[in-house]
Amino acid sequence: MSAPPIPTGPATATTGDARAARADSAFPRLDADELKALECLAVCQEKADGEIVFRAGDADVDLFVVEEGALEILNPADTDARVVVHGPGEFTGDVDLLTRRPVLITGVARGPRTRLLRVPGARLREVLNRVPRLGEKLIVAFQARRQLLESCGVELGLRVVGPAACRDTTVVREFLHKNFVPFAWHDSASARGQELIAGWGSPKRSPVVELAAGKVLVEPSLRELAAGAGVWRDCPSRAVDLAVIGAGPAGIAAAVYAASEGIDTLVLDRLGPGGQAGGSSKIENFIGFPAGLSGTELATRGVLQMLKFGARMAAPVQVDELIPAEHPGEPHALALDCGTTIRAKVVLVATGVRWRKLAAEGADRFERAGVYYACTAVEALHHDDQDVAVVGAGNSAGQAVMYLSECCRNRRVHHLVRGTLGPGMSSYMVSRIRSAPNVIVHEGAEIERVTGDRRIDGVDLKWREAALSKDRPGRLTIGAAFVFIGADPGAEWLPPDLVARDKLGYLLTGPDAVATGRWPLSTRDPCPLETTLPGVLAAGDVRAGSTKRVGFAVGDGSLAVTCAHRLRAL
Repeated sequence: MSAPPIPTGPATATTGDARAARADSAFPRLDADELKALECLAVCQEKADGEIVFRAGDADVDLFVVEEGALEILNPADTDARVVVHGPGEFTGDVDLLTRRPVLITGVARGPRTRLLRVPGARLREVLNRVPRLGEKLIVAFQARRQLLESCGVELGLRVVGPAACRDTTVVREFLHKNFVPFAWHDSASARGQELIAGWGSPKRSPVVELAAGKVLVEPSLRELAAGAGVWRDCPSRAVDLAVIGAGPAGIAAAVYAASEGIDTLVLDRLGPGGQAGGSSKIENFIGFPAGLSGTELATRGVLQMLKFGARMAAPVQVDELIPAEHPGEPHALALDCGTTIRAKVVLVATGVRWRKLAAEGADRFERAGVYYACTAVEALHHDDQDVAVVGAGNSAGQAVMYLSECCRNRRVHHLVRGTLGPGMSSYMVSRIRSAPNVIVHEGAEIERVTGDRRIDGVDLKWREAALSKDRPGRLTIGAAFVFIGADPGAEWLPPDLVARDKLGYLLTGPDAVATGRWPLSTRDPCPLETTLPGVLAAGDVRAGSTKRVGFAVGDGSLAVTCAHRLRAL
């Protein structure tokens, strides 16, 4: 009989109902037909009571289905506390079965005789695609289990210890969060942080990261961290049909559609999935999600979809150079910062945009340590009960304002807008901001100086002459500033003599590419998303003329696959 997941503490009736519904979807039983469908893909194993079936830290773990007996799941990061006991018809695993990363938990056989169906991890995608009903049940359960584990209020996965106001610590936490690697962070000044540091031999540098298998990394590089967490395997080197550069909504959508249609697809990203949207606390205007979802949720769902269909992803990796094909129709080469070169018949540039940095005195010194260019739980966690500021007048700024005001009601959120609030933001968002009791809108205001010693203690403001705010303070006492003040295209690495741009640096495609007079082929017109370099496409925010919305980027990504089919056929 299955035990419930670890309790999460007191909850309202609404959250309790939602948690119960999630638990039901997290621990379904397979019926006789589903078990029969698995038999031809599995091998039978018998385990004695107390025998380890898999251990936390193991990579490439297989799917286990209980036929007889029981399988107890333990969380070693919480002194082997019981997570759940799987009974007959139930199965193991969460999203790590699809990502092939080291698992977070340990499985132990219970009872006088435990009989298991073992499906090799390499055949899991075959299960998902050959038996759609079963595949849907597995994927829904995998996602729900990870959400339950992360919400249960106990330590899970990696341990990170480092100062709260530390750029390197924030980079580590942002990277793990962006790549949906569960972890527990402790301020090195806290009692728990001090206890862990002492147990690791009191290293003098930080941050310090303990991996699932017990190995400790001190001040790791992103590549070292990625390898230790199982995010990074090796530097890709083989040729592919489609190379997607950038794992935001456009890139992930292209990978999902391409892989589902049999195109050999590789996604490359310098940090991990999500792109600019990944820094959003809540996206409410994406069709199909009326209650909204976070950028992290959107990225996680998309990555699981593309992995289901066979696309691959490598991160963190950066393209240092695009080496154009010598002749039309031949593959382009991409030189990667990990030391290899891959070739691709079609290259999709979906690198999006990068937020412009705050041009205020002291801002650089506090970047990622009080001045942030994203607003997720990772950044906001440091500043509970502190007043904060959000800078910007677009939807991303509006989402940050509402997230920060709602997650901590006893603080003030100062919304700084250089002009007037409204023209660059959805009307529903403007209405919410205006009516939020703990939000103060300062129109016509900019940050001139960020002040503080080891932490931010406030910002000095400058005002436009026509500022509309009645209250025009010269200084705000705040603990953090979240900045969303415009963006620049992430395409500086492309050869400018071959890839045409508009006056702002965005990539010109299709008819706009032809209009430059730099389209080199007389035998055909470019695809709608093709740049002036044949075989190189652009999608999403990096493309000139695109609407900077998640839905538009996803549409661009799907259209890119139509172009890829056409180009591969030439």
